[in-house]
Amino acid sequence: MKVVEAEVTGPVEGEDAVVTPPRPLHRRVSVSLLFTLSVLIGTVVTIYTVFPARHGVLMAEAIAQHRQHDDKPSWDLVAPSPTELHAWAIGVVGKGVPLPDMPVIGARRIEVLKRHVALLRLKVGADEITYAVQHSRSASPEHDNREDGDLHAVSWHQGSFSCVAVGPKATSATWIPVITRAGS
Repeated sequence: MKVVEAEVTGPVEGEDAVVTPPRPLHRRVSVSLLFTLSVLIGTVVTIYTVFPARHGVLMAEAIAQHRQHDDKPSWDLVAPSPTELHAWAIGVVGKGVPLPDMPVIGARRIEVLKRHVALLRLKVGADEITYAVQHSRSASPEHDNREDGDLHAVSWHQGSFSCVAVGPKATSATWIPVITRAGS
């Protein structure tokens, strides 16, 4: 039986041990700090590149839905009564949904960020306004305004819901107070 020795062995009997000086303290700290910063920066960059920002997505979708309005939209409900609309909205986004008390042209359910949204087309004076409401799960701005060409959009929070209204920019001074007060 033969014994195989490792390639690197410790000191042979009778020889002095090889002593290496310890790493300087500042080198150990700087390597640890550099490693920690690399991991932290890599994590933050990965999060921001893999997960896109979500603020303003409901408003952007409401603007897109307002622009897609055509002569024969596919509504889930056409000119619903307030009771029908309320029951439908509870089924779409949940209890306590803030709904404006004004004539509704139509209502349909859409999805934004894998969550249901109640989308309504309202009549405010001579204007048609798109109203979207979704159960909010994020900390988004309390109030936001955006202009997109000839449209004006406004978003706000009401309880645990995010609400968005989109309509003509030219008459926004008349319909915004009516919509934001009506959902209260």
